[in-house]
Amino acid sequence: MFGRFCSEGPRRRGARVAEPFLSVVVPVYNEERRLSAGLEEILAYLGQFPESWELVLVDDGSRDATAHMALQWSRREPRIRLERLPRNQGKGAAVRAGMLAARGRFRLFRDIDSSTEMGELDGFLPHLRAGAPIVIGSRNARDSRIVRRQMRLREWFGKGFVLLCRLLLVWEVRDFTCGFKCFSAQAAEAIFPLQRVHRWAFDAEILFLAKKLDFPILQSPVTWKDEAGSKVRILRDVVCSLWEIFRIKLNDWTGAYRP
Repeated sequence: MFGRFCSEGPRRRGARVAEPFLSVVVPVYNEERRLSAGLEEILAYLGQFPESWELVLVDDGSRDATAHMALQWSRREPRIRLERLPRNQGKGAAVRAGMLAARGRFRLFRDIDSSTEMGELDGFLPHLRAGAPIVIGSRNARDSRIVRRQMRLREWFGKGFVLLCRLLLVWEVRDFTCGFKCFSAQAAEAIFPLQRVHRWAFDAEILFLAKKLDFPILQSPVTWKDEAGSKVRILRDVVCSLWEIFRIKLNDWTGAYRP
């Protein structure tokens, strides 16, 4: 369903690659304007990170210079890998490909923009080290902070989407769409092969699958700010999101999520 993807990076055929402590998975699509700034923010954090790491960039069939730029970054830093989907399939497909290609003990996926910065991982690490299989950033958790809000219509749409997902999928989760989620290798390798949703509701699907597979979900407060350059289109995305929530329920009813 998600198509094949190819990997470009410094790995040599037959070479054994050590498992890093952390994998950071970043899906990108037509991000030539924001790619360098986003990577600089991520690498500034990882440069001070005390454990081993890798950065997995997943190009979702970009039509601009994104893939070329990402490849140049991977040639300068051997811990960066580029995975390429052959055509645009949606952020959910790119995240799935990256999380399954990642080798880390813990696997964080985040957006290329800096709406949630890498420093928020510091709040996740004690929980992950203590055995939490999934820690997600939540803008609705106590002690979270919104520095710059979305425009009013997008914010209302987001709240309605969260309420619908809570009612139909996972009541305990208070923020489905914050793009900062970390999984243990065990949780990632159990959940992401079952993922079926490509686009707007993929976050809700993976959290639904986590609950279905009995993985606890810990919600951690984050500092978040709206960033320019969003590809959200309100009317289109409302319709697509409603359809995909229905698909999640339908997949569950028809047994599509059986391991």
